[in-house]
Amino acid sequence: MARKAKHVFLSNAWLDAVEALRPAWPAPPAELDGLLINLVVKGGPDGDVQVHTNSGVVARGLDDSATTTVTVPYEVAQRLYVENDPSLVITSIMSGELTIEGDSAQVMALVSVQGEPTPEQLAFQRTIQDLTA
Repeated sequence: MARKAKHVFLSNAWLDAVEALRPAWPAPPAELDGLLINLVVKGGPDGDVQVHTNSGVVARGLDDSATTTVTVPYEVAQRLYVENDPSLVITSIMSGELTIEGDSAQVMALVSVQGEPTPEQLAFQRTIQDLTA
């Protein structure tokens, strides 16, 4: 079996690989359906990156219709999206590393999804982890 290429989180190559997976992206948990948040990720290997998440799906650029913008350190974004570990997010909010402009309830919904992930969501999470260096 051919080894899949790994890409640095939020690099152009990583975003290309994630976008290619869009048709296979599983349905989001109900709490994320319709949730639109802009993210300014600071201090990544290629500098700052602007993305947005819509129903849990990451895409390039900021979305003008989003009512919430989060500025977050690269490491926190990576732990949340690749490792599915929201614990650092709360710590970063408390320390002031992560800032929220707009509706903080949207951010809390993003990091506190309830319930067990579906088998499809778990498989997709592994796919994202496998393509991330």
